[in-house]
Amino acid sequence: MARTATASVFDAVIGQDGAVAKLRALATSPAHAYLFVGPSGCGKEAAARAFAAVRLQGDEDASARTADLVMRGIHVDVHELEREGASIDVEQAREEIVKLADRTAVEGSTRVIIVHEFHLLADVARSALLKTIEEPDGSTIIVMLADEVPDNFATISSRSVRVNFGPISDELVTQTLVAEGVDAGVAGEVARVSAGDLDRARVLVGDPKLSDRMGLFTSIPLKLDGSLSTAVALVGDINDAIDDALEPYKAKQAQELATLEERAKLLGERGSGRRATTDRHKRELRRFRTDELRSGLRALSMVYRDAMSGLSDAAAPHEVIGYADAVSAIRRASHALSRNVNERLLLEDLLMSLPSVRRS
Repeated sequence: MARTATASVFDAVIGQDGAVAKLRALATSPAHAYLFVGPSGCGKEAAARAFAAVRLQGDEDASARTADLVMRGIHVDVHELEREGASIDVEQAREEIVKLADRTAVEGSTRVIIVHEFHLLADVARSALLKTIEEPDGSTIIVMLADEVPDNFATISSRSVRVNFGPISDELVTQTLVAEGVDAGVAGEVARVSAGDLDRARVLVGDPKLSDRMGLFTSIPLKLDGSLSTAVALVGDINDAIDDALEPYKAKQAQELATLEERAKLLGERGSGRRATTDRHKRELRRFRTDELRSGLRALSMVYRDAMSGLSDAAAPHEVIGYADAVSAIRRASHALSRNVNERLLLEDLLMSLPSVRRS
């Protein structure tokens, strides 16, 4: 009888064959600091957990207890740092990296610290971390996840093993969803707005209001008239739509908590991970809201790009410049969502700056 292949923790990392191959080669590496670099939603978070699982249990078996806990983000020896404000400040860095790196592991000989959005590390915090990254405790591994590596991170980067991740193409997202049983038309629409984030795409396939929400954003350029009242009303519509969009995420989280409750009844409360899961859910909702806004802004930007490409050679120069400036303004607003900004004011200011688009 043929032996069934054991599922690997790296199966959760889609479309990153090169990165996974490098991580497998690094499984026994003596290095203690790793820098995973790639765009948001490319799978580097899943890769970090998979790598942590391999370092803790010594193999890729996804069915083992250690791997299961690590991949669900609740293993006692794997700490995941999520920023609490606009950046990872020095106090958070000292408490959740520097001090934690000096402690011994609870269950084994290795502790892993995964730092999300490392590119948003504050300047003072970067200086405080340098010694820890250069001379960590021998049992601590630090995995830093960054969308990009700013020039002022050169010192930390030079002391870390870098693993690059590329964006997941819309085609691969579509193929993966179709393979999971999603209608091809729905998969294609979801892929276009998920911006390469497969986890988010899997949630969006169950969102019946996705088309309406994207339609709201693409209709905005036709409704703008330069007045503040119109901008305020449209932002109100956007916020209502985003609130509705969070419902599928909340349903998914409720199911996860229900599963956790059932597990706690069978195995006892100790180590159930309820608190860690609840905290993670709060962070996820904040991130999902930002992702929804970015998807909407991406759709809005495409309207201006299409309008610009559709202009005739006789179009007035100010019209071409206006559409180009609109695309740039939308891009800046999307980037600003990474910071602790007032979303309502950001969107109102953006819509006040955008030109209307003529109906064809």
